[in-house]
Amino acid sequence: MIEFRCSRTSEDMTPVIRDVDIAKFAERVLYDYRPELLTYASYGDDPYYEPALLDPYDFTNNYLGANIEVHDIYTEMKGDVIAGAAVFNLQRVKVFDKANMCTREILVPPNTILLDSETVGQWNKGFEYFTIMHEAGHLMLHQKVYRAEPKQGFYTTGNEPAASGKAMLCMRSNIGKSSGGLKTSGDFIEHQADTFAASMLMPPRLFIPFAQKMMGKYSYFRDEGLMMTYDFSWGSPKYGYYLDVVNRTAQHFGVSARAARVQLSRYGLRANPKEADVKEARRRLKMYQSLYR
Repeated sequence: MIEFRCSRTSEDMTPVIRDVDIAKFAERVLYDYRPELLTYASYGDDPYYEPALLDPYDFTNNYLGANIEVHDIYTEMKGDVIAGAAVFNLQRVKVFDKANMCTREILVPPNTILLDSETVGQWNKGFEYFTIMHEAGHLMLHQKVYRAEPKQGFYTTGNEPAASGKAMLCMRSNIGKSSGGLKTSGDFIEHQADTFAASMLMPPRLFIPFAQKMMGKYSYFRDEGLMMTYDFSWGSPKYGYYLDVVNRTAQHFGVSARAARVQLSRYGLRANPKEADVKEARRRLKMYQSLYR
């Protein structure tokens, strides 16, 4: 397994790292895990027909060596729910026991990904897969932040090993969002896990050419140098074409439309119509293209 190394950290050991360097690390991980995930299957004359899609469950179990458990994770926060959690240490986590209509604590082993039962389901596979890879990102990138030294020779009542450290509980609203408003260490940690997940599921060397191919079908985007803009009016042809590109790209990579939209911006394929924003998008596109050209 490729080990994550970062030369700069904040005082609480949060990595200080650029998104593009996380994408570069993710590509190394993909190549070490299954190199074919960085190539397209070729059918006839079309090399962009179908990517080999990452299976988050296989990656987590067989490459990361982590467990995945599904529970009704309990939170007292109002207006939001926990999508998943990364458990670094032997940890007690509160869950809701539907059979007995009460909460209880379960002991979760270290190196475990917890998924809330509402995250799992055929109707929302894109979000489910993204959540798994988000939590895998925490386990790979944030060991120094959350891993605690195990307590030796200490047992609680009933000869149960003592829990140590804390789990990284991730709210649904924090997974797969844009990079705006990063202020606290927690903000950066969540953003880094998102960036890792997106880079694993939508590698630049596959995502950028495919999205450009989709945009190239419409003269609107060709005239703009394949830059997607936000200046759409509801119901206009341009907005319809934009949704078509987003939805086709999301379907192609097995992710949600929200994840595809965020990645279009991250890779410099979508920008506000302001000159400064377009210039920044072009810089981003060139930077990510440099990873594979």
